[in-house]
Amino acid sequence: MEPEYESVEAFASFLMEDEQTTFSLGDVLKLAENTRTSNPKIIHELKSYGFKMEERKPEKRVRGFQSNSHDRWYGPGSSKTHGGSGWEQITGMAGQRG
Repeated sequence: MEPEYESVEAFASFLMEDEQTTFSLGDVLKLAENTRTSNPKIIHELKSYGFKMEERKPEKRVRGFQSNSHDRWYGPGSSKTHGGSGWEQITGMAGQRG
């Protein structure tokens, strides 16, 4: 175990000594595992010291020339099609006509 992740106080002093003003989600997860404390409590405590949490950025997906142009049903450009077979609508329509 790394000494700076033994407690929230140790991590806060580590950040102060290193002159850092932010912490990451990875830091929070390591602290939560080592201290057996919930993530929100750790984040709240670190923010009370005046630190800010780094914003998580979504993974960038780039389509290259080898990407499948027919990826309607799978892949990064796909549209999810789910929700059942539609039998409810069919029986509902049949019930209205009868």
